[in-house]
Amino acid sequence: MGEYIKKFPDKPTFSKEGYFDGYILSEKTLGVEVDYIDMHKGHEFYQIETKCTHFYYIIEGLGVANINNEIYAIEKGDTIEIPIQTEFAFKGNLKMIEIMSPPFTEDSHKDTRKNDLI
Repeated sequence: MGEYIKKFPDKPTFSKEGYFDGYILSEKTLGVEVDYIDMHKGHEFYQIETKCTHFYYIIEGLGVANINNEIYAIEKGDTIEIPIQTEFAFKGNLKMIEIMSPPFTEDSHKDTRKNDLI
C-alpha cells in the first residue's frame, strides 16, 4: 500500500487467550505505538508502566477501569490517560485504540497482581 497507508493486520500481533487480542498499527518509528485492542474479558493482571504513558479511546463496549484503586465506568467515546507509574486494569468487552508514548517495551511493563474486577 505504500509508505503512508497500511492495511489492518490479518491476525493479532499479540494476545492473551480469553482476555484480549491486540493489533499493532504503527511502526513505532515516530516515538509512539498505536494499537487496536479487542478486549474480550479484561486484563488478566493489574499493571504499571515505568516508561510509557497509555492513552485509550473506547470505540465500542462497556466496562470498568480500576486506576490507582479508584473505580470508573467506561464506555464508547471515553478517553483514558494512564500516566507512568500508575497501576491499572480494565474489565469488559471493549474495542479500543491504545496509544503509548514512548512505545511499549517488555522491560517497562510490570504485572502487579491478579485483576480482581473479572
